[in-house]
Amino acid sequence: MVFECEDCHKKWYYDVKVCIFCQGNVAEVVPKQSTVRGFTKVAIPSPGHSRVPYCNLLLEDDYGNFRIRKSFTEYKLGDLIEETPKEQKQAAKQRTVGLIGTGTMGSGIAQVCAQTGYQVIMIDRHEEIARKSLGKIDKALSKTTKDELKKEILGRIKITNNFYDLEHANLVIEVLTEDMELKHEVLKELEHECSQDTIFATNTSSLSIDGLSQVLKNPGRLVGLHFFNPVPKMKLVEIVRGKETSDAVVNFAQEVATEMGKTPVVTGDAPGFIVNRLLLPFLNEAMDKFSDGTSTAEDIDRAVTLGLNHPMGPLALTDLIGLDVCKAILDVLYAGYNDHKYKPCKTLCEMVEKGDLGRKTGKGFYTY
Repeated sequence: MVFECEDCHKKWYYDVKVCIFCQGNVAEVVPKQSTVRGFTKVAIPSPGHSRVPYCNLLLEDDYGNFRIRKSFTEYKLGDLIEETPKEQKQAAKQRTVGLIGTGTMGSGIAQVCAQTGYQVIMIDRHEEIARKSLGKIDKALSKTTKDELKKEILGRIKITNNFYDLEHANLVIEVLTEDMELKHEVLKELEHECSQDTIFATNTSSLSIDGLSQVLKNPGRLVGLHFFNPVPKMKLVEIVRGKETSDAVVNFAQEVATEMGKTPVVTGDAPGFIVNRLLLPFLNEAMDKFSDGTSTAEDIDRAVTLGLNHPMGPLALTDLIGLDVCKAILDVLYAGYNDHKYKPCKTLCEMVEKGDLGRKTGKGFYTY
């Protein structure tokens, strides 16, 4: 990789966010061509690589950097491959992604999709709420992106309250509250309005993919695509495969996540998937520790950040996620595993009942 300052044109061979000479924006330089230095032909399919045969090419670019690239075209040693600028690669995809729900997660996913080069359709029953979300995306982009590029990214996002605008979408991601009935209603409407080729994804953090897909005539088209907050910064995406989810849909979800700059991990359909099954008992225990009155929220968080080298303390994280969301996930885990360690602690239940849900209400374990 080579990175170049857009203003003074200094170059680096490692990722630099801001030019140390003039404070200008730094962007990755795409080489004009690469040379094939080696290749391996693969004839046996594997997870995420079902189409065979293909070749793994060892390429050397104009700057002496090496990388591996998958190719369905055969090349010989020494062949030159013309590189396609990133923006052209993105345009070639011409993918349209629909987002159902325009809250914090929905707007974050929309931002990343638009930055990747996808056309984005944001849907909310109340169009003014969607416009507020677009304002949040504008504000977020203003911190890191020049005006011309920001305008281009925002130009890829369309706001509507009509599901029929999703007729030709390649992918529709549902990003609604953890309500099975609500999600069922939306999925049935999507199946009625969208093309048979449209893939459906849900950003659910805890609900069963099999339970959600049962209302679809073709349950194999639904996959879990679980992003983490804040979406533009968090690299992980959980790809959740239901019993009926097709291999092609899982492969597509992995490809989309990778194009967005995320790292996908695949898991089967089990309550909490991977991260939340491990995380929520930890957060629940931290809340229970707070309730015994022996430690302040600040000291609990300080102990974890310094003692366990976590970037954020558990109570601050709970406020960021939302106490209502934490309780909903724990309820699903408790019902799914019938294990007392997943039962929401008394403090969490009381705070949710009072409406102290964390950052989104201005008060949780901290005041905002």
